Amino acid sequence: MTTMRFRGRSYRNGCVPSSVLDELQPSGRHGTDGRSRAFLRKDAAASWNRAIDDVRAGTGLQLTVRGWNRSLAEQQGFFLQRYRRGARSPFGDYRRYDGSTWGRVGGAAAAVPGYSNHGWALAVDVQDFGGVGEWGNTRRAKAFPILREHGWTDVEGRRVNEPWHLVYCPGDDHGARRGRGRAAGRSGARAALRGPLRRATTLRPHRPPTLRRGTRRPAGVRLWASVLAAKGLYAGELGGRFGEDLDAATRAFQERSHLLVDGIVGPKTWYTSVLGVEPGSRGAAVRVAQVVAGLRGAAVDGVAGSVFAARWKRVQRWLGVAADAHLGPRTVAALVRKG
Repeated sequence: MTTMRFRGRSYRNGCVPSSVLDELQPSGRHGTDGRSRAFLRKDAAASWNRAIDDVRAGTGLQLTVRGWNRSLAEQQGFFLQRYRRGARSPFGDYRRYDGSTWGRVGGAAAAVPGYSNHGWALAVDVQDFGGVGEWGNTRRAKAFPILREHGWTDVEGRRVNEPWHLVYCPGDDHGARRGRGRAAGRSGARAALRGPLRRATTLRPHRPPTLRRGTRRPAGVRLWASVLAAKGLYAGELGGRFGEDLDAATRAFQERSHLLVDGIVGPKTWYTSVLGVEPGSRGAAVRVAQVVAGLRGAAVDGVAGSVFAARWKRVQRWLGVAADAHLGPRTVAALVRKG
């Protein structure tokens, strides 16, 4: 089980102190009974409350949730309801827990206790957002583009085919920065980057450096720390040394991504971190994708614009997958296989 720091407080997954929690609105209207109060970490709660105001204004929908912050005991309850030690899973879903392999025998997927984003108070399960695999749900289709602007992502939900499951990534929260008139600046940046794009003649993806505890590669370590910070897993310094806290956050990311949990940031871990990046995305994961696509210097700006899309379509053709600049499971799998 890993720890996290937020606003000067350290805590374990499933043990988030009440002093760093805030309530979700509308108060007392959450849960399957519509009568419960829901809480998330303060930054996630502020984002959610801001986002649902925008959803209501833009679509007329009032969103509530049926899953939010979960204690360790609650996580264990969910897990033990759905997984059995040594069982064969009809879903092909197996987890390592308490020194054994557990297979899911029923219900929806559940995180290993102590590694859930609900346990960090950074995830919600939204009411009436569709059942398993129902990504075309009408309410979801209307609301999710607005939620995404406020940092709510569905990468983890897509991995387990749960449209209702959203995770807050602070680095992707652009809701508070809207309306600042950046169009001219973005246009100039795109023009400045046309040269680097034309000079990138190879279609072969670039492999980022392998990192592990004790590594001193300032640029690579800072980039990886930024990725984990944006995913809500790391709240330490964004320095150039790979220390104990960054190692713990790396292992948490590997655990929730169903990777080998060894704390080593190799190709598979790097490539998995860009899953879900697409044109229009922003943040640290975009910067990783830009590096993998061979961009350098000013071109690595964390904005997936036209330069990003053009470059990634060329990389995807080399990988032998659909050239759409959307970094989905097939692109990531091809990177792991060929990159």
